[in-house]
Amino acid sequence: MTTDGVKVKNDIQSDSIKDTGGKWLNSNVLFISLSAFFADLGYQAVLVMFPIFLVLDLHSSIIYFGIASAISYGIGAFFGYFGGRAGDRFGHKKIAIIGNLLIPLLSFTGFSIYPAEAVAFFSTGWWSRNFRSPSRRVLLSRSVFKEFYGKAFGFLHALDEGGGFFAGIYALILFAEHVQTKFILLVTVVPLLISTFFLTLISKKKLINNPVDNPEKISKAHIIKNNTIHNNAAGNNNSANDAASNTVNAKPDTVSSAKSKDADLNENLFKRILIATSLYGFSSFSFGFPILTIAQSSKNDELGILSYILFFAFTSLTGLVAGKTILKTVKKLGFGYFLTFIGSSGMAIVFFFSLNPLLYYAAVAFLGVSLGIIETLEPTAVSIISKNDKRGKGMGALTAARSIGIFGGNIIMGLLYSVGADYSYLYAGLLSLAAAMIVYTSKSEI
Repeated sequence: MTTDGVKVKNDIQSDSIKDTGGKWLNSNVLFISLSAFFADLGYQAVLVMFPIFLVLDLHSSIIYFGIASAISYGIGAFFGYFGGRAGDRFGHKKIAIIGNLLIPLLSFTGFSIYPAEAVAFFSTGWWSRNFRSPSRRVLLSRSVFKEFYGKAFGFLHALDEGGGFFAGIYALILFAEHVQTKFILLVTVVPLLISTFFLTLISKKKLINNPVDNPEKISKAHIIKNNTIHNNAAGNNNSANDAASNTVNAKPDTVSSAKSKDADLNENLFKRILIATSLYGFSSFSFGFPILTIAQSSKNDELGILSYILFFAFTSLTGLVAGKTILKTVKKLGFGYFLTFIGSSGMAIVFFFSLNPLLYYAAVAFLGVSLGIIETLEPTAVSIISKNDKRGKGMGALTAARSIGIFGGNIIMGLLYSVGADYSYLYAGLLSLAAAMIVYTSKSEI
């Protein structure tokens, strides 16, 4: 027998269920995730070759590489924030496609003669990537119901980083076969264009506004449902609507106070996440540093590139696991930051004691797992907290906070690295630990 409470809830979700089929792995989620796969299959090959090209081929210093990374990632903060705002105003599908079309600019980095020229090509493409990222996340969050956010973002991250895994493999094979860097990078244009094609397949008709963003209807439905369950358990046959009406009329201040308290907690939680991800950004050095560390320590460039492949293997698989087991989101996010502390500290220990370079791979594995957790849970948490019409702004703020940290972090990493690689990795580890503590001490739980 259908109760009034269930009927109200069904009315709220009926249109959305028609479009999504009540499943989390629908066509939109698949197209967005495939777009992410091919995007990483393209530009991650550029990322793995960029430090080798800039430092070993064009003979730039490690400090210059740090500054170049800071310019790329740091200024990308503004592109990420305004990309999210632009998506709210002009449509997230349109902004995602525009940004994605410009990413192939970094594929021409290998044709550069001067370091500044290489940085210009690389940065422009990376800024375009940041510009489209918030809108892509919003499109994903609006393709599933709230309870499926974790699975959807975990699946996105798995395919996203899976593309990076295969990018590292073909970059390593071509590099080992002595193919010129400029041709290795030029090949990346093909998967990047395929990535844009999948974005064009996203159906706007299947995008939903999750019920959590309609407080009045959800509060009423929640009250009706709770009272219906309570009355049925007590053997009370009064209608659910009467029970809900009495509850609302009897204690309007209580309901209003509860909403206000929840809003305050969510705002505080959102600020904490932004602070934590910014600190993580300061510790989130370009993976070019580990590539260079391993390549120089082992005197083998291929082993440096291989570490990139290992990193993506671990982070891709972690995305799937983190998405399926998402409970107590904020605490698990803190655990992700803590694992970054372990990975970065491990890099410092191996370097300081001049241990076997293969031990770097254990630290790389921790860094991969931590990124898988963070990249799945950060957007999940922001999706839950943000309203539908402001979600692009929320995702943009998340991207900007991370990028601002990365801007400063890569400069500091470059400076410390010139003194000693162990100093740079220890610095990164301590900031990740601070990010973990900020999240762990949060009173909110979602």
